[in-house]
Amino acid sequence: MATTVPFTLRLPSWLCQSFDLARAIANDRRPCRFDQFDMRSHERTFVKTVLVRRSNLWLFRTNQRRSCGDFIAIDMSSPVRAERRAYVMELKMGERLVIGGARLQCAHYAFAVDELVAREVLEERSPVELLYGDGEAVLDHLGG
Repeated sequence: MATTVPFTLRLPSWLCQSFDLARAIANDRRPCRFDQFDMRSHERTFVKTVLVRRSNLWLFRTNQRRSCGDFIAIDMSSPVRAERRAYVMELKMGERLVIGGARLQCAHYAFAVDELVAREVLEERSPVELLYGDGEAVLDHLGG
């Protein structure tokens, strides 16, 4: 049976205390490679900030080899999956926030969202918003 390389990796809340991405990958138990989900320092800072400030968000790192953005955040405030909003994010240091629009870096974001539907985090009709810009601008938009 062939194994499928995942599009997403859930980033657990404990990463804001001890940033151990290798442990998060090992805990996932799917065929993930570190280089597919590795982060630069500004992305690690973004992750820690989101996990500390926005406890209602589940944060997922997207596979950096699959053109589906940098992160997906899911607002888990609603117990109804169809009402949970997904934010597909492409961080661009120093860039103003742009909402929507097609970008090459997010060309396959729908596959990542479909994976989250299959994992029963979202439903097919859940709203999805594309965000491009500096991490602080994205955080402001997320209310954090």
